[in-house]
Amino acid sequence: MPTGSPLVIKIGGSVIRNLDADWWDDVAAASLRHQAVFVHGWSRPLRDLQQARGRQPVFLTDQHGHRSRLTDEEVLSEIVEVSGTLRALIRAQLARRGVRVLGLEAARDGLLRATVRPQRWWIDRRLQPMTNLVGPVRSVNAIALRSLLEQADALIVTPLAHAAQHPYVNVDGDRAAAKIAAELRASALVLVTDVDGVLVDGGPVRRLALASLPSVRSQLDGGMRKKVAAAVAAVNDGVPLVAIGRAAVTALVAGRAGTQLSADAPVPAAVPAAAKASVHE
Repeated sequence: MPTGSPLVIKIGGSVIRNLDADWWDDVAAASLRHQAVFVHGWSRPLRDLQQARGRQPVFLTDQHGHRSRLTDEEVLSEIVEVSGTLRALIRAQLARRGVRVLGLEAARDGLLRATVRPQRWWIDRRLQPMTNLVGPVRSVNAIALRSLLEQADALIVTPLAHAAQHPYVNVDGDRAAAKIAAELRASALVLVTDVDGVLVDGGPVRRLALASLPSVRSQLDGGMRKKVAAAVAAVNDGVPLVAIGRAAVTALVAGRAGTQLSADAPVPAAVPAAAKASVHE
């Protein structure tokens, strides 16, 4: 039977279809030992679906400099479509290894609540008001998640949220995973990505104190700044460890691969200056 606090594992949309059998063997064993909540991205599968239909993803910048995917009802329906396939993929990999799994759509199942603010967006070099169905996660239904974990070894969560007047809202997957990890008092948050970890001077850093982030900020690209910002938020909300990388989950948690961030010196979530690099999947 699983023991201790659960792991929260965010699998990036760019890697989800490329994880090999050894990776799934490892994470299934970890799920059976500790329980796990999987949060998946969808960026690449969504792009592939849209391109197959003759469309290209559109990204907008708001008046504050935040960059987000243009998300309307059509895009949300496509996210729901690809997410069903991704949940099925994760479920199949875990179930065949003996893991009891529940698949969840966080908006439909009332697990994540977000806020959609009135915004102006740069369109044709002008700031124009427009409803873009993206927003930050404001709350997590931790009671429901804990109840569901009593029925399974692992949960698979599609990080769409609901908001007032909006049944579906696109939210940042890394931030959603960080919120879930904090609310569940997870033992660790693992961000599985397509790079070896946080790269400084051309190579991955094995451990990073939050206080040292300002000194390496200029070396982080937009995608990694977003992940580091989520890591900072998680640690400052009480998650003891965040690991980032593309190795096996147990290796990332043990510090044998990737980059670990911990609360040696908590800093405000704004320190990595990642907000302006944030892109909702």
